[in-house]
Amino acid sequence: MKIPWFLLFIACLPLLGQTDAVFDLPGVVQFVDPPPDATTVDQVIFHLSPIGGGIDVEARPNKNGNFTINGVKPGRYSLTFGMPGRIQTFAVGSRELAPENFELRSTDVGPLRLIITMVEAVVVVNNRGLPSDHAEVVALLAPADNHLTLRESCTYNRVVGSQTIFGYVPPGTYRILVVDADLLQDVAAYAPRSMDFLKNEATPVEAPHGGQIEVTAAYVDSETVNAAIRRARAVSKNAR
Repeated sequence: MKIPWFLLFIACLPLLGQTDAVFDLPGVVQFVDPPPDATTVDQVIFHLSPIGGGIDVEARPNKNGNFTINGVKPGRYSLTFGMPGRIQTFAVGSRELAPENFELRSTDVGPLRLIITMVEAVVVVNNRGLPSDHAEVVALLAPADNHLTLRESCTYNRVVGSQTIFGYVPPGTYRILVVDADLLQDVAAYAPRSMDFLKNEATPVEAPHGGQIEVTAAYVDSETVNAAIRRARAVSKNAR
């Protein structure tokens, strides 16, 4: 028995409509162990950024950390959270999410839970092999941990001696790179986004959950850094 084509078309309409469905997603943000002068949760705005492009979805918690994101489209997102910390929990309902790449579904009823620890560490870097003919050198702390809220933002100190200290560091995994200051912008752009960038020259460090850690990092010469930048640019260009 043949089914008339218009009946097939009508039967497909609900399925087609589902792909464009939007939904509201309730959630809660919680800060763990904040310092006395920490930003309160109601002063924070964070975003869910569609992977592949599109308009960010914004969340504004109230003083209790509760929020509702309206008009969420099903799809894949990354979490953008604009203050330093480490994500302890990121989940929708009972489903754990990866902050850098996660899926939201129209069947998700929430809550979207985001728990962030604000405990801080100190990282002491002993600089080795500094050139005597370079006036400007920086030590750069690059995130290598997807549960850091600022996972693509580097911290740097100008090197003025054999030791430099990074304070207020959220616990997690980082890579330390000691390079010429004029290469800072490029290194900061590529180091947190690619673990292959200067992977043999970087010094790994695990910032503890509070407390202090001391490591030694070697200066990376400009020729080596520039070669890594050229390779990173080529990879980026080919990926477009």
